Amino acid sequence: MELLLIEALAIGAILGLLLGLTGAGGSLVALPLLLSLHLPLRDAIGVSLGAVALSAAIGAIPRARQGLVAGRPVLLLALAGLPGNAVGQWVGRYIPEPALILGFCLLVLWSAWRMWRGAGLPKGKSGPLRSAPLVAIGAGVGLLSGVMGVGGGFLVVPALLWFTPLSMLAATATSMAVIALVSGGGFLLYITGAQPPMALLGGLAAGGAIGVLCGNQLALRLRGATLQRLFALMLVAVSLSLAAQKLLA
Repeated sequence: MELLLIEALAIGAILGLLLGLTGAGGSLVALPLLLSLHLPLRDAIGVSLGAVALSAAIGAIPRARQGLVAGRPVLLLALAGLPGNAVGQWVGRYIPEPALILGFCLLVLWSAWRMWRGAGLPKGKSGPLRSAPLVAIGAGVGLLSGVMGVGGGFLVVPALLWFTPLSMLAATATSMAVIALVSGGGFLLYITGAQPPMALLGGLAAGGAIGVLCGNQLALRLRGATLQRLFALMLVAVSLSLAAQKLLA
């Protein structure tokens, strides 16, 4: 039990740190690490949703007090994402585990490529808020969240940069608020039919809280391009490790 708590604290801290730094990516690392604890895939996905939701909420609250969380984009993305999450959890029950693992690995590699490619690019011109693209992306984020246990920040942050006038810092903060709502709703659906270990959930929550608050502070001081490239390399390593562990074993 003590070892499980320590491992959960470490996973939560990594997840929270990444969320605080980039507003994305925590669940892309959390799910493979939870699977390394020999949790069944469906339980790993459900627990990942809860850990991501709580960490994102803790990170979003102080940024909301600074006026960095944009209410209307949060509302549009969350309202579209919550039903998408429910559909995703239902669909995920009928997808074989190897196919889910393969799909997750490809998603992580694609996210890593986008982050590396976009690290050195200047932000494009922002225009007024466009509701329709945000609703469509919110539904897609909810579906992916339900099927694979990902928070979806790697889609939400770019969408906010393209379809709203938000800065990178505000997009990151707004993304965390969206993740908290969509992943939180998914976790509530999961626990209606499951009983995950309380030590695991407690450790993830405590580690995530510490990690996200540290990540919030570091995000104000470190260069974004360097962080994106390091994170992209970490995602590649995680994806290849998961594929070797689950598909080639």
